[in-house]
Amino acid sequence: AVRLSVPLAPMMHLRIGGPADCFVEPFGEQDVALAIRTCREHDLPLHMLGGGSNILCADAGVRGVVVHLGNLKRIVREGNRVTVGAGVTLPSLLRATKEAGLAGLEKLTGIPAEVGGAVAMNAGTRDGETFEHLVSLTVVEPDGRLGIRAREDLSPRYRDGQLGGATVVQATFELEPDSPEAIFERFSASLQARNKSQPVTQRSVGCVWQNPDGDAAGRLVEAAGCKAMRVNGIQVSDKHANYFVNDDTGTAADFVALMDQVRNRVKQKCGVELEPEVKFWGFPDPSRS
Repeated sequence: AVRLSVPLAPMMHLRIGGPADCFVEPFGEQDVALAIRTCREHDLPLHMLGGGSNILCADAGVRGVVVHLGNLKRIVREGNRVTVGAGVTLPSLLRATKEAGLAGLEKLTGIPAEVGGAVAMNAGTRDGETFEHLVSLTVVEPDGRLGIRAREDLSPRYRDGQLGGATVVQATFELEPDSPEAIFERFSASLQARNKSQPVTQRSVGCVWQNPDGDAAGRLVEAAGCKAMRVNGIQVSDKHANYFVNDDTGTAADFVALMDQVRNRVKQKCGVELEPEVKFWGFPDPSRS
């Protein structure tokens, strides 16, 4: 399915962003490959959209093509292995593996992402990361070819799957048998802890800043006196300082202005240059594109 001038804000967890020039919704892996090859052949800017949970989309929107992988929702179990389409949400995957009595992914509780995006950025919590139980990936290479990548051939790092521009269309995880009741208890405990410490019910992009080596970005932001700082409709969360929340009136321009203020104050007060974890779409600045 191909549509023009599609508003992106409703698809972003932050609920901010202008339209995509062209919006493509593939129905299968070969469709994803075709879309990528077509964009490459015609030199069109390309953005891959999953759950929209770590993206700041410009108010003016995104030029070129946005490909949304939400239709790739197949889940297949073979023994202790689960193969999952890129468009499956992490909450859906956690429910499915709990019901199947397969443990290991509970550490990803509370992350509002789809599997493709979670793998691409090696999403995680303080308890673990996406790649810990990964066996292999099916990807579309940058030139539009479908390929398989084994875990031993991958070198993920903190919040980066290091896929070299490849697009995840399917991921296979090796899990461990356990009772659904025990899995649910861990799932619930993790969710309760996350709800206490993070603004999970508010509009955000998750963590705004990467944690510097040996420190926590949230601690630095709070130490610099930035907690609850606000620019119009965007505010540093008073629950967790590494989150910016939108009161439903904020804009991308507000978000960027607040980022600049926080980064400058942290550098001045703490001597640390914070690096963004959020991804920027549609901004003219090369560092925000």
